[in-house]
Amino acid sequence: MNQRKPTRQWRRWHRWLGLAVALPVLVLSVTGVLLNHIDSFGWSSRPLPPLLARWYGAPVPESVSGIALDHRWYAQANDSLFIDGEKSLYCRAPLRGVVQDNGWTVVGCADALLLLDAQGQQVERMGPAYGVPAFSAMGRNDQGLVLKTEQGLSQYDVDQLASVALPDDAAWTPSRQQSLPDTMKQRIVAQSVPPSLNWQRLLLDLHAGRLFGLAGQLVMDLAALVLVILALTGTVIWSRSRR
Repeated sequence: MNQRKPTRQWRRWHRWLGLAVALPVLVLSVTGVLLNHIDSFGWSSRPLPPLLARWYGAPVPESVSGIALDHRWYAQANDSLFIDGEKSLYCRAPLRGVVQDNGWTVVGCADALLLLDAQGQQVERMGPAYGVPAFSAMGRNDQGLVLKTEQGLSQYDVDQLASVALPDDAAWTPSRQQSLPDTMKQRIVAQSVPPSLNWQRLLLDLHAGRLFGLAGQLVMDLAALVLVILALTGTVIWSRSRR
């Protein structure tokens, strides 16, 4: 009887410890198996869905608008210019406008004008050093590119790199953003997820508990420690039951 009572106590502790860490151990086991075969699944560099990336704090936009010009769509997200839904060039937010001028496609970013050729390749990036004034909007009139500045409207010549002030009541057509097609919008949002936020990163953070901060890490550490205790108590129970 004296030997059986300690054995029952060992079993009781073994059972309750196992129940206490069942969920963390399940997470450890599942994420461990997935990480071991992640290359086979092709998940190692696959980016996370935008919703999970935002949970990490990544600046992934929920919605994107754009400008349609000559059967092409121009949009901006995370300081990148997207042409027809594909990431193309650096363009600091916000997107001021897109117009045609002297055979060039002129894209207005926060602090620069981008000159693109017919294939959408950047030919020149023009900022204050090129005489481009600080502008808040852009468009065009019969003569070409018009920039809206704090001082008023300015006609800017991309070939001569010169600007001329226009009367406040001068006629011009501002470049305006529109709603993108849904499929293109989703593609741009998905491409805005940083490459470092992939499924391997998520599984590693789940496995280590980092996804829930210090508390999550401590829980996973405790679960690993309890697994060691369970192995020891299981061995003790087995050895005593053999007697």
